Amino acid sequence: MEATENLNDPAERRKSVRLKVRPDLQTFEQKYEGKTYHVVKDPVCLRYYRFNRQEHFVFGLFDGEHTLEQVRDRFEAEFPPQRLEYQDLEVFARQLVTAGLVQHEQQGAGKHLFERRAKQRRFKRFTAAVNILYLKIPVFDPDRILTWMFGYVAWVFTTWFMVASLLFILAAVVHVTLHFDTFNAKLPAYQEFFSLNSVLYMWISLGVVKIIHEFGHGLSCKGFGGESHEMGILLMCLSPALYCNVTDAWTLADKWKRIIISFAGIYVELMIAAAATFVWWYTPQYPVVNNIALCVMVLCSVSTVMFNANPLMKFDGYYMLADWIEVPNLREKSTKFLNNIFLARALGVEVPPEAYMAPWRKWLFVLYAVGSWVYRWVVMFGILWFLADFLGPRLKILSQMLALASLASMFVIPVYKIGKSIHQRGRLPDMKATRVYTTAAVATALAAAFFLVPLPVSRVRDTGLVVIDPSASEAVALEEPARLVELAPGVRPGARVSKGQALGVFQSDELDLELDRMTKYRDGQRQSSKLHEAAVSTARSEGNESAIKRHKIEAEQALLRASTAQFTLDRLTARWEASSKLRAPRDGVLVACPAPDERGKLFDRGFADAPPVFSVGDPTKLIVRVAVSPPDFRLLSDDLAERGELGAAVFVKGRTDREFRGTVRRLPAQNAATVPVQLTQRGGGPLAVKPGGDPNVLQPLAQVYLVDVELTDPDAAIDPGQLAVVKVHAKWRSAAWWVGRTLANALDVGLY
Repeated sequence: MEATENLNDPAERRKSVRLKVRPDLQTFEQKYEGKTYHVVKDPVCLRYYRFNRQEHFVFGLFDGEHTLEQVRDRFEAEFPPQRLEYQDLEVFARQLVTAGLVQHEQQGAGKHLFERRAKQRRFKRFTAAVNILYLKIPVFDPDRILTWMFGYVAWVFTTWFMVASLLFILAAVVHVTLHFDTFNAKLPAYQEFFSLNSVLYMWISLGVVKIIHEFGHGLSCKGFGGESHEMGILLMCLSPALYCNVTDAWTLADKWKRIIISFAGIYVELMIAAAATFVWWYTPQYPVVNNIALCVMVLCSVSTVMFNANPLMKFDGYYMLADWIEVPNLREKSTKFLNNIFLARALGVEVPPEAYMAPWRKWLFVLYAVGSWVYRWVVMFGILWFLADFLGPRLKILSQMLALASLASMFVIPVYKIGKSIHQRGRLPDMKATRVYTTAAVATALAAAFFLVPLPVSRVRDTGLVVIDPSASEAVALEEPARLVELAPGVRPGARVSKGQALGVFQSDELDLELDRMTKYRDGQRQSSKLHEAAVSTARSEGNESAIKRHKIEAEQALLRASTAQFTLDRLTARWEASSKLRAPRDGVLVACPAPDERGKLFDRGFADAPPVFSVGDPTKLIVRVAVSPPDFRLLSDDLAERGELGAAVFVKGRTDREFRGTVRRLPAQNAATVPVQLTQRGGGPLAVKPGGDPNVLQPLAQVYLVDVELTDPDAAIDPGQLAVVKVHAKWRSAAWWVGRTLANALDVGLY
């Protein structure tokens, strides 16, 4: 009767459970930090599990013969005075069952395992769907191909090839270092480098390079005795490439061999980058080859260092660091360690105690977990910004969908995991109310501060050009349409002039013709008067009174017409003198003047709405003309309408000794059709321009507004034409507003 009651007790039934390790599993022995560990390989799922000595001892007792109670007794006999609680043993056994490493014939166990695996597959598909910037699709088993290839490339793993390849890479680095200025001058600008052709070359090159990269991993793994049974398509930032699963390297006992396998892909790309460097340098006469070599050089050097070799991302550098410091699954352990700290300190949840580790390793876990998370956000944001900028307004919806899916993978999934961890069985009752309430209060306060507390974060920061205030300038206009003959020496924008100084010589073809015609008319009338006076003398000698009278009248009329013509000629001459040589109306600085290559150009006469030929301004009345984007312009419009004026801080380039002050009092009515050359990339500014009908007119590639910031405290050392960085202080807003505006503007969402 007592035996029957024991069998009806659930706890007693669990003690009698017998588990059996799958017979197809493979076990390899390794050493980490002087301790012996065992790596178990699942050849079906291609997953690997590491057990310490005690865990592997228990794992080996799951042979289908020992019950859990017998396993506990054998463990305590093998490792006295350690005790193994049934609860801990059941948790370990449940983990093995969930992973599919052991099996038992208890009723419902197969169904439970099937449900768990189905749930894991659904979650894996979900994470793959949202993480569309890094998607793996298994395709085939490459083991036969790698075995065949290794027979032909085994010489790559010799010492002499290693030395030769290192010297080749070093030669490329030295070449770039010695000719760095020339290399920098040859590199194209951002808009040129990311043109459609360059991006196409880069897209194709990335696919080819990554294929070679992954075969480098696979062949090195094969060379050290490992195997690779999974190769497939990798969609990285929507660019197709290849991936090779070399996790079998974890079965190698020598950690340096594992590091070499991880480094093999990076090493292959560095050799390709070295070769592409020399090809790019010596093929300027072949544009297509030159552009492809440049793309390959950038991909295999900069991108390799930033991504593959960076241990903060789960690529080659990560696995090299994990093997070097002998911490497998570094990211998972770091995240779990940080999560346990939060659960224990912030919520009061009892978590399993961590095995002893040196203090530096604890700090390493914390710093790595935080650093990798922040860096992933930075990289993700940079990729999304580039895609939004490259896809442009026509494919705006596609870039926004990519952004939402990527943000979900970076934010929603971690929040889901934390919530799941907190709400799992036994966690909520174990929380300490005081710590939970304190943590909730702190979180609420931080959220309130994030969304409600105004901060000086709404600043418009852009590059501007120092110019003379147009309201403090005097225009010099032509009285007649005229052609520029020549500019006076030293006449150029920004030059200082004095009152009455000659600025340029002009010639009016129409006025010259009028002067010539009027001169000939005047001379003709004078000649006619002389002829009539001679006729009067002749008629007087003949005594012809009627002829005398007639010729006198004609002579007087001719003189009158000549006098009128002279008056008109004097006026034309005055107009000619006013138009032929323009002079400065005041002391000051030239704000506007014709360019030297405009010699011979016809300039129209000055009108109220026409730009003047010359403009001379007061050098003490300065403004900074700032090119701002439409979102910044809307922000300034809203705040200027509320405040009436906005303060600004001005940092003039070359003047690090002080900060100047400025004021924004008005905004332009419309966006700028043209921009000064100093604000464009041609003149050292930030604006990209597009070609127009007139090469002297620079049209901005994107919509910008030229906002005038009045300098309130300029000094004599500031000259028109200098560039300056302007920070316009808008109304204080919350940190949440700043984050949302930054993301919306960078991804061109258009919410701000």
